[in-house]
Amino acid sequence: MYTVFDYGRMAADRVRMDAYARAIARTVKPGSIVLDIGAGTGIFSLLAAKAGAKRVHAVDINPAVLLLSDLAKENGVEDLINVHHESSLELDLPERADVAISDLRGTTPLLEHHVRILKDARARLLKPDAALVPARDRLVVALVESDTLWNRLVGAATCFGEYGLTAHATESAIHNAMYTDSSSPLVLSDVLTNEEPWATLEYGAFDGTVLEGTVELCVHRGGFAHGLGVWFHATLVDGISYSTGPGHELAYRRAFFPLPSAITVRAGDVARVTVRADPTGERWAWDTEISGHRFRQATFLGMATSPEVLLKSSTSYQPTLSPRGQRARDVLGSFDGGRTVGELADGLVPSGVRSRDLAIEEVRDLVKRFAR
Repeated sequence: MYTVFDYGRMAADRVRMDAYARAIARTVKPGSIVLDIGAGTGIFSLLAAKAGAKRVHAVDINPAVLLLSDLAKENGVEDLINVHHESSLELDLPERADVAISDLRGTTPLLEHHVRILKDARARLLKPDAALVPARDRLVVALVESDTLWNRLVGAATCFGEYGLTAHATESAIHNAMYTDSSSPLVLSDVLTNEEPWATLEYGAFDGTVLEGTVELCVHRGGFAHGLGVWFHATLVDGISYSTGPGHELAYRRAFFPLPSAITVRAGDVARVTVRADPTGERWAWDTEISGHRFRQATFLGMATSPEVLLKSSTSYQPTLSPRGQRARDVLGSFDGGRTVGELADGLVPSGVRSRDLAIEEVRDLVKRFAR
């Protein structure tokens, strides 16, 4: 979970923040009702209030949002901002909003419940003609060369050999995973080809389907293709945008999808690339044809799993409660307002929990998630 420092680091990203500030000034009108989803410490909410909003609903599950009440007083807008320390998926508002502001992205816009949250907000919390900031994100891909990123993977895949061991299973998993360039940010000279858009998220209409696109990338200089770089171009409102691509030092990172091996490329070579992703950003697949090589890779192949784990993901699976699940059921059934956390924990000790301390932790976890 983000810390207050993390939110400060994001607010210090001048490229991102200047674009958001301009977009908020353009979309928030005097009298607007504004919904700030994933508000963090609330800089977007404060800007919306200063832009003339009648009321701002700032929503976040992160407790950092609780600082916003004090920040609103500091900035003279305490009467305009309502703080909601909860998920927007569980939020009910007495009014629908004219403007929704959010930045729920990570390295890519496909991050956990981002798409689902905005889809739900459109259905329940926003007016039909509400403005969304951002309006759209365009995902792009290019072939990249990065000795530093590549050597980190090679080192992790071959280190068993220093002790006379082999580890082919881990090598395959390492090369079928998504990484960020945080350890060595990609720069423009690392990009071997043109960048091409493979998917666009229109937040006013996107329904959460799987994203897929096929592009051709022309190599403009010789080198070693180590993988695919993926980043996005954000359009907050028409005419106000920014890019997270190489050469831009932002709060965001770029995604790096390695090839199984480094491939020598020459100027004029053409790569054919297909990228697929689910709307949560958990599952990615990338197919690459270049210089006589053809690779099919997917994060599914990079995950250690078992038939039992896969079965539990099936919609036809018929689950039964584990011992811990039975304890959770019993504790939740005892949330009647008449027992303390300690008393609930005492009731767990005879049911298989090894110590009272562990029982207290189980109860506290359930309280944080389900109590009011």
